[in-house]
Amino acid sequence: MDVSESIENSGVSDLIVKLCNNLSKNNQGIASDLCKVAFSFLSTVPATFETNNIHEESYTVSQIRQKLASQSKEKLDKFEILYSKLCESTILQRRSASLSFLYQLSNGVVKSSKDGVPAWCSVSKELGKLKSQTSLTQSNSQDSVRNFFESKDKKKGSSGSHSGHSGSLSATRAHSQTTTISSYWSRNDLPGSSKIISLTTVTEQDLLLDVIYSFQGIEGKFLRKEPGGLGFTIDPKACKLLTPFQKGILERLTGMSFLHNQLKRYCEENEKQRGIISQALIATLSDELSEYYKTVALLQASISKQGTENLEMTLKRALYVMYDPHTRFEWLAYISEQCSDKKGGELITAIHGFLQHGSKCAREVSETVLKSVCKPLYVMLSRWLLDGEINDPYNEFFVEAKNVITAERLWHDKYKVRYQMVPSFITMNQAKKILATGKSINFLRQICRDGGQLPGRESLHKLFKNSTAEALFAPEQSIEFHATLENVYKETSIRVLDLLKNKYKLYEHLQSLRRYLLLGQGDFIRHLLELLEPELNKDAEHIYGHTLSAILESAIRVTNAQYEDEDTLKRLNVSFMSHSSGDTGWDVFSLMYIVDGPIGTIFQHTMPTYQSLFGALWKAKRTEYALANMRRQQICMAKLFRKIRELKPVMHSIHILTSKMIHFLHQTQYYFLFEVLECSWAEMQHQVNKADSLDDIITAHAGFLNSVQRGVLLDENSRQLFSHLVSIYNFVMTLECHQEALYRECLSEHEAYTEYQKKINGGDGFGTNTQDDNANKLRRSTFHHFLNTTKVKVKTSSETYDLIVKNFLELLSKSVNMNLRLLSVRLSFNNFYKVA
Repeated sequence: MDVSESIENSGVSDLIVKLCNNLSKNNQGIASDLCKVAFSFLSTVPATFETNNIHEESYTVSQIRQKLASQSKEKLDKFEILYSKLCESTILQRRSASLSFLYQLSNGVVKSSKDGVPAWCSVSKELGKLKSQTSLTQSNSQDSVRNFFESKDKKKGSSGSHSGHSGSLSATRAHSQTTTISSYWSRNDLPGSSKIISLTTVTEQDLLLDVIYSFQGIEGKFLRKEPGGLGFTIDPKACKLLTPFQKGILERLTGMSFLHNQLKRYCEENEKQRGIISQALIATLSDELSEYYKTVALLQASISKQGTENLEMTLKRALYVMYDPHTRFEWLAYISEQCSDKKGGELITAIHGFLQHGSKCAREVSETVLKSVCKPLYVMLSRWLLDGEINDPYNEFFVEAKNVITAERLWHDKYKVRYQMVPSFITMNQAKKILATGKSINFLRQICRDGGQLPGRESLHKLFKNSTAEALFAPEQSIEFHATLENVYKETSIRVLDLLKNKYKLYEHLQSLRRYLLLGQGDFIRHLLELLEPELNKDAEHIYGHTLSAILESAIRVTNAQYEDEDTLKRLNVSFMSHSSGDTGWDVFSLMYIVDGPIGTIFQHTMPTYQSLFGALWKAKRTEYALANMRRQQICMAKLFRKIRELKPVMHSIHILTSKMIHFLHQTQYYFLFEVLECSWAEMQHQVNKADSLDDIITAHAGFLNSVQRGVLLDENSRQLFSHLVSIYNFVMTLECHQEALYRECLSEHEAYTEYQKKINGGDGFGTNTQDDNANKLRRSTFHHFLNTTKVKVKTSSETYDLIVKNFLELLSKSVNMNLRLLSVRLSFNNFYKVA
């Protein structure tokens, strides 16, 4: 060691001794303790002072402020002034280390000065003096201290031989102090050694403060936010200072920070989400966060009181305190995750599923959230059941309202169930009853114009007044709710049915539809056919509506239809279907029944079905009427033209074919009018009589029409059968045309033959001439040719008819409908048509 280095080291040691003397106000005991602490501190310099200089200084300053604040506000204000001046100075190179050193001194010295003031209180007074002191660098501080002790030890051994400057007062004081320091050094029992460890090891209080910050989503010295994530991680630089135990507890505590950030982000992202029920969920989560912040505030307060009260808050205790909030936030985070991209009843269903969880905490949390989100649903439900009103601007209620064009479609189209919005604690059957109850209220007020007191309102008002939203899902309360709902549904439905059956004559309208559109009034239909035949044989474009209306009124006046209710007869009218070129009146004519008001709700949408059924039954009735006329004409022709022997084979062929057609038509008519219509009508009557609601009547009526459609082969699966049936009807009309032509020719031949016989047997005595005989021969030849042609046509028609009927019967025999298979057996009795 050269002389200059020795002088430098000696100067640094003397400065330390001088500083300690000044701080202790020349109290030897206190100065000795201060020197021990100083040299112990300088002999071991932590590596983290330089790397974490900024964080260490802020932390040390916060500790000093906290300590001075607990003493008096004046000391704190004085420290702030001195610290601001120190920050402005550029002389002191290691400000953070110096502040930490002074803070450790204040904690390590417990003796009092002569004036009774603790020695550490003078630390703040000496901070201003540190500006002019020379800093100790890391490279020479430890060597300087060691050289200081070595030089002092040498002086101790040879103190008697040096009498020069060493005899001064300062040398003597330094010698005595050095002896004390050397003795403590040799025993390795420096009072500041524990403080040195506290500087190199992170305290729990430091970690607790960081944990408190992380609980609120704020970074600290040791806990950093995950890049792009919601959680916190331990700073890699600070991780080296932590024990495995501290790391483990910190990782468990930061789980709370992650859950807090997740819920907070969910609330922020969905804060402006549209939907009352969604906002109720956000409000509940916000309330939970507020309670959580109270817990964090209490935890932080307990940490702050550790210096003044005998309270010891540790990481373990903090973990215990946050256990319940952590568990609660875990379920809240899971619930919020399940509710993402959901609204209304769908969101409520997602939350309700947690009520069945095995965890008690999960059930409690979900019940709390469910009570909150069910409140808007409860209000919507009460308004719908009490007033039939829907206040649902965000489409969250499981009943939706649409715009309808006509009043008759209110029941069918205006209100529907959103099946995805039905909460899981409401069954689909209950949802339909809730829908029907509200619809019935609107039906009574808007369609029936019924201003009377709605039934069941008192019990419903009482229920909504005395219960809460918990009644929707809580088993012990939902029983009463659903029982009341059932009673209100029944009473409201009975009111609707009573009005329809009595005031609006539901049964009378059903009977009228059956009699006139389904051809149940036989005398009226037969007479109408006779009156309409001349008009309907015309081309469709030559038929006028007023003419047919007059014929309809005539048919009503001369039949039993005249005894019907006047309102019913006013609703009956004629209509024309769309027609094309070549159509006759038979192709476009139809009867119609006008329905409106409350009964229109049941019948309006079924009118097209009634029109199609009328068309099918009208074709069959017209064919039956044509066959009856043909049979009557055949009897007349047999009597009138019995002298025309050549006619008998043709008439025989026509008679046989007509008999086949009559048998076929009688069997099909019996099947349509009795087995189909009458049986379906009886079943509908039974369903209507036991109906509990308007929906039951609509369902029964729709079932009746569907059954009739299947029976008369108008459903989707019977198109091919109906096509064959129409072909058979057309063959009947073709045969009628052949017979009519034959009748005209036979009548012309009969008249010509009679005239010829008169000439032969005439009384004038002249008889016939050659011209008359030739004309007679030519006429008879032409007539015989016509008979042969007609006979061929009839034979061809008979063969074609048999083929079509056989195909029709084969289709019937393969039908899945047992009644149609039995009809096939009746039509081909004794296997007449040889159906395979």
